[in-house]
Amino acid sequence: MSNSSENKHSSNHVVSGVDIASDSKNPLPSLLVESSQKHLRIIDFTQIFARHFHYFLPGTRVSHLKNISDWINSSSNNLENNQGNTVFWLTGDAGTGKSIISAKVLHINYNDSLIGWHFCQHSNPLENTSIAILESMSGIIASRLPAYKTAVTDVEEKALEAAKSKDDSMEFYRLLFETPLNNIEQPTDNNGIKCQKLMIIDALDEIQDKQLDKFLKVLTCFSELPPWIRLFVTSRRYDKILKSLSVKHKPVELRVDAAEQQND
Repeated sequence: MSNSSENKHSSNHVVSGVDIASDSKNPLPSLLVESSQKHLRIIDFTQIFARHFHYFLPGTRVSHLKNISDWINSSSNNLENNQGNTVFWLTGDAGTGKSIISAKVLHINYNDSLIGWHFCQHSNPLENTSIAILESMSGIIASRLPAYKTAVTDVEEKALEAAKSKDDSMEFYRLLFETPLNNIEQPTDNNGIKCQKLMIIDALDEIQDKQLDKFLKVLTCFSELPPWIRLFVTSRRYDKILKSLSVKHKPVELRVDAAEQQND
């Protein structure tokens, strides 16, 4: 990329109040979270996040980030068009930078809308089970959303352990996500204005087949969560992921290597 092109992309690009062309004023956060619920194991993705973020080049992926930001901040009351849909699916072949974009989206929204994250890795299958993902995400959400922390405290530990022992991810989801999240009010920002909240699940295709099938069934049920919750997912464009996401969602899909994005 020429210097003139770099300058073109690095000027006046602001997403959610953060200058995406410069990260010097916004240092990388630690993703280490201490669980407020002793029975919930939270996975620390600090090193994985930092590794992916290291490859982000300031001033690039501008169109992608703007599309994602517009979707995050779209009104919960307008779900009839793509900008109002609650699921955003970033697709692309291996090595096209999907996880790098996930890391940047996390970085931009860390102090604002972000409430949960999970980075799947094929090299660590024990952290990619449906139960492990839901358990860790729940613990992270409880650390960032006070009303949810209060609601999830009421969940019976015995019920969770029973679901876990049976590897019943649907019941685990109901106990930790569907019931408590639907029983809290939509959060507000510092100005008292209702706002959207973001969850990130990166690299779905890194989950082994059997567990992926289980987790895709859970993702189908995310349509039952409040509309102020936004789910950002990335993967290669596998047919079964497309089918599962399309059962109850109409996901906003963006190919990371789409022709109109090539100049970023």
